[in-house]
Amino acid sequence: MTGRSLTDHDVDLEAYALGLLDPEEAVVVAQHLEACALCRNELHRIEETLGWLGTAVRPVEPPPTLRNRVLAEADPGDRRRWRLAWAWGGLAAAALLLLGVLLLAVTRLERRLDEFASQQERIAAVLARADWSTVVQGEGAGFPPEVGRIFVDRGGRDGLLVLGGLERPEAGRVYQVWLLRADGSRVDAGVFLPDRAGSALLLIEAPDDWTRYRGMGITVEPGPQGSTEPTGQRVAGCSWDWSAWARS
Repeated sequence: MTGRSLTDHDVDLEAYALGLLDPEEAVVVAQHLEACALCRNELHRIEETLGWLGTAVRPVEPPPTLRNRVLAEADPGDRRRWRLAWAWGGLAAAALLLLGVLLLAVTRLERRLDEFASQQERIAAVLARADWSTVVQGEGAGFPPEVGRIFVDRGGRDGLLVLGGLERPEAGRVYQVWLLRADGSRVDAGVFLPDRAGSALLLIEAPDDWTRYRGMGITVEPGPQGSTEPTGQRVAGCSWDWSAWARS
């Protein structure tokens, strides 16, 4: 069972880690990080990578007498040239480090854009195949009566969950989707966080055809991975009866 949210990471963490954002943008990202454990973990990984780049070439400490020996054998003009050479060498090393960091950021951005394009194509494919949908009802305090809709292909395993009007869960918590089997057991269908507008899209890949399930529920669980079984409050969900639908 896999679920992939398209709104979990809507901030530019690479630019934030590099200090390239405008002050206003940096404040927005910092506020987002306070409430998003997934993005905090991603930022920590990015900062570790940047730190590794800064120490990838291990510095070697020269013998204490080397500088005196070199200066003793050089005339004043040579000394100035040596100082310039050392200065340019330091600038070149800094430039190479910055280039490596920027290349890493560009590579990651290109990969994210490719992933986004792939997800958009998959969304279009799921909607094209979907032959059934139903309303997802809000059940938690403060939730609207209807929070979205789920689209599925009854003969397949792919589905798309479209949600709106959701509140952000507490820091360190995520929403988790569960598919309900006829025997009452629940199957993990992925975790997500809504964007600032309270909206979310979740692509769902069920382990069995959708006709094997009779409903869906959403609970609040510990982030970032969620739980192996529901432990938190159910805040939204829906149910269906395939036999009744077939007779209609």
